[in-house]
Amino acid sequence: MCLIFYFFIWLPSDTHAEVFKIPLYKLAPVKSVDLRCVSAEYGIKIPIPERWKIEKAILTFNYVNSTGLLPGKSRIVIKISNYPVAQINMSPIIPEGSAKLSLPVLLLKPGYNDLSFNVSQHYTMDCEQPCAPDLWTTLKLDQASLEIEYSLKPVPLKLSSIPEFLFDPKISPHGEVNIILENTSPEMVTLASIAASGIARKFDYRKVLFTVSEYIKPGYDNILVGNKDFVQRFFLGNGLDAPKIEGPLLKIMHLPKEKTADSTAASDPNHALLVISGINSDHTKLAAETLAIMSSPFPDTAEMVAMEFTLPDIPMYGGRLIISHDKKYTFKTLSLSSHTFKGINPSARDIVFRLPADFLIKPNLFADISLSFSYGAAFRSDSALNISLNGKYLRGIHLDNPDGAIIEGYKISIPTYLFKPGTNVLKFEPVLTPLIYGKCENIQTENLFLTLFDISTFYLPPMPHFVDLPKLELFMLNGFPITRWPDGHESMIYLANPDINTINAALNLIGIVTQKNGYPLFDVQFTYDNPKNFNGELLIIGDITSVPENLKKITPLNLTKQTTVPYPVVRSWADEFSMAYSKQISNIGPGRGAIMEFQSPYADGRSAVLFTATSTKDILSLSEVLMEPSVQAKIEGDLSLIDLDTETEDYKVITFNIGKKYFSGKSGKVSKLDLYLYTYPWLYYASVAVVIIFLSLAFFYLLVRYRKKRLKIEEKK
Repeated sequence: MCLIFYFFIWLPSDTHAEVFKIPLYKLAPVKSVDLRCVSAEYGIKIPIPERWKIEKAILTFNYVNSTGLLPGKSRIVIKISNYPVAQINMSPIIPEGSAKLSLPVLLLKPGYNDLSFNVSQHYTMDCEQPCAPDLWTTLKLDQASLEIEYSLKPVPLKLSSIPEFLFDPKISPHGEVNIILENTSPEMVTLASIAASGIARKFDYRKVLFTVSEYIKPGYDNILVGNKDFVQRFFLGNGLDAPKIEGPLLKIMHLPKEKTADSTAASDPNHALLVISGINSDHTKLAAETLAIMSSPFPDTAEMVAMEFTLPDIPMYGGRLIISHDKKYTFKTLSLSSHTFKGINPSARDIVFRLPADFLIKPNLFADISLSFSYGAAFRSDSALNISLNGKYLRGIHLDNPDGAIIEGYKISIPTYLFKPGTNVLKFEPVLTPLIYGKCENIQTENLFLTLFDISTFYLPPMPHFVDLPKLELFMLNGFPITRWPDGHESMIYLANPDINTINAALNLIGIVTQKNGYPLFDVQFTYDNPKNFNGELLIIGDITSVPENLKKITPLNLTKQTTVPYPVVRSWADEFSMAYSKQISNIGPGRGAIMEFQSPYADGRSAVLFTATSTKDILSLSEVLMEPSVQAKIEGDLSLIDLDTETEDYKVITFNIGKKYFSGKSGKVSKLDLYLYTYPWLYYASVAVVIIFLSLAFFYLLVRYRKKRLKIEEKK
């Protein structure tokens, strides 16, 4: 099984070791699992970061088995990385059981470790049906946990440790980084955002919390960002030797502690201080950008001087797993290497890719798949290769040749309306059945194989960039429209109240967007003034009282003193609400955050996304709550209200679609012709009909004229 989400609970420990209790249902996408047939397996990935030294690991789980199982012949085997660590016999007399196991820590190595539950279950000593209804066991993952006790290893003083040790996505429960700045001017916050974006990208999908301060935050990794004078003053003020700065500098060292009585500074070897500096702001920015792109373990020195920074040509709408239209991709390019499916029920394989958020997916186009595959001999006639897209089955390929076959260029056309903006999953799932299959028969499965070759191709036809907005779900998809250019070009973040909470919230949102799109936001600008002359995409962050009046008046939920509040009245079959509107003097209360999207008042076709609450403290809480995948999945429309005060993970999200519609094209602006043809598609068909009628009449007129002319010639003869 794939690892989807993680959730960890911190428990205090009397020793120097840290203790985490990991609910297993947070490591898997389900709360219970049924294991059926004579043998079955369920696996979970356990992340162990390089930074941890495991001291102890305890696995606890509950299960229920069928009362029809044969005692002494039915058992659960628990394995770590395919190594058996425990066996539990199942009893039909006591069908419910629990287990608490101490796992060998030597088997829990840095990386993603396979924890698997394997069952062998039978109902008779004689020959039996392999998948009889009585053969089942249920694992209660919502009542299972893995408790890990660990200590931190010292941080290697090598810059190569940054991507794989310091900012490891396997670190749990989340990453926490403090950024030390001389001041909170827009220029310094912009530098901090570049560093934060690069760090969030290294953490991959693991959520990471950022804070900004003027001092070292003990117990956390810290990043010192500033020009030469500030950095040297900071070092001297903490009793340290100032580094020699002659250019864009990137340096790693152990985190300094408070000065001792003899004015020397001790250090915390388990946490790091990264220094990003330079002689001037351009040098410091170059060092921050270099940190952001470091994705491989190099260099092995403790410091480096960045001489130059060159990015590849990143096209508009690039990003994580994004595919381009009108281009043919091999399966190997899409990360599906040649794979052989074996056995009666082999595991499916899939291709995961993403489409740009503003693709106008037309219903009369088709994506083409060309498959190359081979399969074995002596299959039963109902064997097939099933193909599905986003959970919907599209096609089954009949494997009907009893002698087996090698097939190249098998064509499949998929209507493009089955695709969706954002993540799409194309899955291949064979159903292989042996020719001889019956009670007490010797079932041969070695001939059951199907190999899908990676020279198979996928082609997406050309599709225009055109979307009706606002749609907050697109922002949650990959940060659109901020990420129309992957590096945030033509985008600006406006902090209406630039206090520490708001800046921290902005860096958290930068991290969320970066992880969604997979590319550092190098070109996003920060401002503290109302950007009236900016004609790009806007991200506005501020408490309600700090938002300018000209913006309050055009938000979907008016934030002026007299507020217009929508109330859903009737829900139609089209899943649309009829709204009643109440004008009242009220506002959003404490403990609730709001996200709104509307057309920028400063440029047609451009968007403004507003994050607001009654206080900047609630705005910071809003940015942290938005890191939860369950919250992101609920946000849509042009207004989302999120309850922040909750003791459970089930955050309540209320969404509306009440604001004015607008349209956005590839560069934001949309021509009047495109706007009318998209809004009123009947105009297109009416225009085509008029053209056909006109051509028909013209052709008829020419025929009549030609006939009259020919008749006159014949009369003269």
